Amino acid sequence: MTKFDNKFLEETISKSLSDPENFHVPKGISRYDYSDQHGWWVRIRRDDAPFQKFFWDHQFSTIGDCLKAAIEYRHEILETFPLEKKRKGKFRTLADEPENRISRRQDKGRLQPYVYWHATWYDENHNVKTKNFSVKKFGEEQAKELALEASSINHNKNPKPKKDLKIIDPYEKQTFKTLSREDVKLLSTINSGRYNKNDLSSKKEDIVNGSYPFGFEGNKVLQKHYTIERDRKLRDAKIREFLKTNDDIFCELCSFNFVDTYPFLSKNIIEVHHIIPLFQLPKKTKVRLEDLILLCANCHLAIHQGNEKKNLIFAMDYFKKQ
Repeated sequence: MTKFDNKFLEETISKSLSDPENFHVPKGISRYDYSDQHGWWVRIRRDDAPFQKFFWDHQFSTIGDCLKAAIEYRHEILETFPLEKKRKGKFRTLADEPENRISRRQDKGRLQPYVYWHATWYDENHNVKTKNFSVKKFGEEQAKELALEASSINHNKNPKPKKDLKIIDPYEKQTFKTLSREDVKLLSTINSGRYNKNDLSSKKEDIVNGSYPFGFEGNKVLQKHYTIERDRKLRDAKIREFLKTNDDIFCELCSFNFVDTYPFLSKNIIEVHHIIPLFQLPKKTKVRLEDLILLCANCHLAIHQGNEKKNLIFAMDYFKKQ
């Protein structure tokens, strides 16, 4: 049973158009202003079928009316084509052979490396259990034998039941991007002939008189500098943690999603910002996932202008009120 009824459509239109200063654009719709083409793109996918349609501004009385038509088309697709495929999920199981459930590992110790044989098995409830056997304490061969024995004796040999993956429709959870009506109106005039002729003649005069600014770029220069070391695994762990509670990756400040805006991208883009600036940390400091926040490139650049801590606090408060 689908959630996309007439009430859902009315709520979407009201949220998108009732603000006199901003458009609140729902997921699957993006603004397009390039060359002499101006309007709203609708791009959504239902299972494996992509749907897209462009709504031109000039075909409607106002830009708002054009957006309303785009929303109505989006709703028609969502209502007509409910998702039937279950969401993709990774189903991992431990190997049946006990020798494939043990491995020799080495961790960094305080004085010397900690070398051990690691055993893994399922308990009676198919929860994963592990145990380590030190090579220093038992010797190489005995540590391996003990790990193999633990993995063999304790393992639940009954097949692990498969999870019932639910069908999750990403459009049921309403998300909106905020665009200033004034900015959209201004961009809609690009290459449309609606420009100030005095501004254009003034620019030509600057070029003729040599006052038009220019510079030389592209020369290659070798530079040496220090860089602050970052942990790539920590960045990846932050993104994995974020996806546990969210359907997709987006900016935690402004909710910007790259794939929604740039459909030619095959995957999303995100940057990881340190709440405590790296340059303020001692030589080497333990950083936790809660010390990081996911930001789009625009928000990340803006936060780094001036006092990063104050900028982040201000931005969090600003976008919370939007």
